[in-house]
Amino acid sequence: MNKKNLSLLGLALAIVLFFAVNITANATLRAVRVDLTEDKVYTLDEGSKAIAKNIDEPIHLYFYCSRSAASDYPQVLEYADRILGILREYERASGGNLELTVIDPEPFSEEEDRAVEQGIQGAPLPSGDPLYFGLLGTNATGAKEAIPFFSLDEDKQRTLEYDLSKVLWTLAHPDKKKVGILTAMPLEGGGGNPMMGQQGEPRWAFLDQLGDFFEVEVLPGSSDTIDASVDILMVVHPRGFSDATLYLIDQWALAGKPLLVFVDPQCDVDAGQSDDPSNPMSRFTAKKDSNLESLFQAWGFELAKNKIACDKALGVLQDVPSQDRRTSARIPLVFVPRLTEKELDREDPITRLLTNILLWTPGSLKQLADGATTFTPILQTSEESQEVDSMQFQFQAQPRELLASFVPGFEKLTLAARVTGNVKSAFPGGKPGAAPEGETPSAEGEPKTGGLSESSAPLNLVAFADVDMLHDRLWMQELGRLPGGQVLVKPISENVDLLKNAIESVSGGKELMSIRMRGKTSRPFERVQEIQRDADQRLLARQQELERKVQDAERRLGELQKAKSEGSEELVTADQRKEREKVREEFVQARRDLRDVEHSRRQDTERLGTTLKVLNIAIVPILVCIVAVGLGAARIKRRTRK
Repeated sequence: MNKKNLSLLGLALAIVLFFAVNITANATLRAVRVDLTEDKVYTLDEGSKAIAKNIDEPIHLYFYCSRSAASDYPQVLEYADRILGILREYERASGGNLELTVIDPEPFSEEEDRAVEQGIQGAPLPSGDPLYFGLLGTNATGAKEAIPFFSLDEDKQRTLEYDLSKVLWTLAHPDKKKVGILTAMPLEGGGGNPMMGQQGEPRWAFLDQLGDFFEVEVLPGSSDTIDASVDILMVVHPRGFSDATLYLIDQWALAGKPLLVFVDPQCDVDAGQSDDPSNPMSRFTAKKDSNLESLFQAWGFELAKNKIACDKALGVLQDVPSQDRRTSARIPLVFVPRLTEKELDREDPITRLLTNILLWTPGSLKQLADGATTFTPILQTSEESQEVDSMQFQFQAQPRELLASFVPGFEKLTLAARVTGNVKSAFPGGKPGAAPEGETPSAEGEPKTGGLSESSAPLNLVAFADVDMLHDRLWMQELGRLPGGQVLVKPISENVDLLKNAIESVSGGKELMSIRMRGKTSRPFERVQEIQRDADQRLLARQQELERKVQDAERRLGELQKAKSEGSEELVTADQRKEREKVREEFVQARRDLRDVEHSRRQDTERLGTTLKVLNIAIVPILVCIVAVGLGAARIKRRTRK
């Protein structure tokens, strides 16, 4: 066989081998994937995998994506491929209990009608065709969960896996858990005296928000029992609670049941507990604080007594008038801190996805030196904080005086914390009034009263040092009401999201809440951006100078035009005409120079982009050629030596 036929045979075998390897790999290695992204954005979190594996009944997911309509929008298609890849990972991890269907709803098709019917939103495109880009999930009971439209916002993309896992988790747990709220506050509204023209308090809106996810029951602060159907206990502003009620909370905590506590050194929305209700002035001295001092002591921490955690750096800015009301100044309200992601624990599932928490006269939680529990802050102030005596807020707070006397302690104060560990009862003698003093336990850990004297399961508590944060004014703004009575609201903080996350976290949705926020998927050329900023900075001064010339010329032309309109053309002197023409020429030249500057900036950017494209496209072929030439030269050199 000659060399030519041998070469053709080798080429044919190479082609056959190429296709054979690809076909074999496609058939046998479909489940093998390598995620080379920095933050592993295409790899499911362990919490997501656990949610998928624990699906007991079939769940169907319908991914709606108008690929034909999005053909001119590569960012949509790229994001759609990422979503589809993650959904396939869920499908593989579910062991067959999750079925995924991908639908491309064409305009005026049955698929489009079904998408609209199921609540998938269509975004109008310039072409006139709607873009459908959402997800619908259904379970065996017929329950539905949907993501109407996947936002392209970069921050929202970072929570994609959490949003998808939440859909699955909700469908896999269709039965709502029950939240019992033990409180001294009129959360359900009411009160007032219609006969006297007094309007009652409205129902707190966070109850309705929780009602979408949980069954909610408000319990009076005088309760001596907690229904067995309650799964999560919330204690909100326990002002004036009796020992019997405190014992209920103590026993709940010792059993390791989910517990949220909201206390406050000065609750601004509380009408207060007056010593003399018949005295109208007594409302100014009414007690508005709440604490669980005896329980907190047993749990290894405390609420700083009569102290408000103020913060100069985080205080909400507001226009505050002077004493004579003649002037005002925009100053921070040090007692109204707005927390950002810097003040939230980015590792805790309750706070890791939040960036905007608003508080009002919060308190400060501190771990006791001899505390045996694990005390983990999840909300903190900045280091520009100070503890201020709550007496300064008994009447109306004075923002100017508070700011003038503010002295930062250069220490972060804890506003909310997660507390875990084994603890002892705050009532070592058992239930108050149920047994003689000094009664000895009949069995280890169980007094004769039948209660627990120490933890039967680790404490499962999240404590907040503010109650006002749950009130409507701290998390929402009412925009109006629809004819059916539905209230339209605009969130001004993520306080309710914080509450939902806390309930989910303590109630056992650990897989869901353990999912971390992902890194950004877009990776800009940072060096390119730096070069562009330098170029912009060089041209900025010239651009501003030209813009001033244009504005000055426009002003002078306006003055000359006004002078012309007020007199006759005959009265305008030759010098004035020359001046007018000169100003026009300056105006035209300044506009021309300004366009040149903008053109130069665009040229620099385009030139840089072209250079990068050439380097990226040509560098690999050039390197291959260099290597090939080098190898060829080395081979020729070896032959000549022989």
